[in-house]
Amino acid sequence: MAPNEGTIDKGEMMKPEHVALNVPDPVAMVEWYKQNLRMTVKRYGGPPTHTTFLADVSDNIMLELFCNTDYPMLELKRFHPMTLHLAFMTDSLAGTREALLNAGAAVAGDITRIPTGDEVLMMQDPWGLSLQFIHRAMPMLPQVHFRPEHIAFNVRDSRAQAAWYRAEFGMKVNREGGGPDYGFFLADAGGHMMLELYQNMLHPVLDFPNVSYMSVHLAFMAVDVVAAKERLVAKGATIAEDLSTTPSGDQIVMMRDPWGLAVQLVKRVAPMLE
Repeated sequence: MAPNEGTIDKGEMMKPEHVALNVPDPVAMVEWYKQNLRMTVKRYGGPPTHTTFLADVSDNIMLELFCNTDYPMLELKRFHPMTLHLAFMTDSLAGTREALLNAGAAVAGDITRIPTGDEVLMMQDPWGLSLQFIHRAMPMLPQVHFRPEHIAFNVRDSRAQAAWYRAEFGMKVNREGGGPDYGFFLADAGGHMMLELYQNMLHPVLDFPNVSYMSVHLAFMAVDVVAAKERLVAKGATIAEDLSTTPSGDQIVMMRDPWGLAVQLVKRVAPMLE
């Protein structure tokens, strides 16, 4: 096995489908992401939750936004960008900064060149979600303007957690950093999206086991939801909400990885992404 390859069979590999957030005003937030980050609506569920799935221009990943008052919402404005952020590739950091400032976003960390040669800009959308914009010296995924590149989490043990996602989801390491942060960029086999995990103890870490799976979760498409569930349970995951079927016929299982991060497994009757 090559150093960056996962260990599961190709038939068991799962593609990231969406990042989900429970937010106070999904209708306004959806419009902002459509107008400013070129995302398109794949599905709208209507009131009262206004659940909406938004995809990037290349259909690599979706953002699910909804308002479910039966569950807690993360106070996004209180989070340091290193705790949680969503990253997009862009052709022009300066142009992106100017356009988003005019659209109500705020700068959390101005344009900086990091040791890898990448240029990064950290902003917050009008609701407080940290958005990183990146121009890579050597892109890890195919370059598309305003393409979502990764979702980042500050965790307690990034090496162990990254190894688990490699082994159980077939993800590959696109980039790995040394200590003390031990950062990993993990991509699915098709290179649609990356998961960034690092352990930066200078900044807060979410108490993942006690964060509601309806506050934030990462969803993966599974060929066989039940088989995937059973395999992950055998490898240390836990079931947060067992198999259910939505009115549209989708099969869903809500789980937590061994560190408490909420992971949804989903099989769609009519997939929104290929």
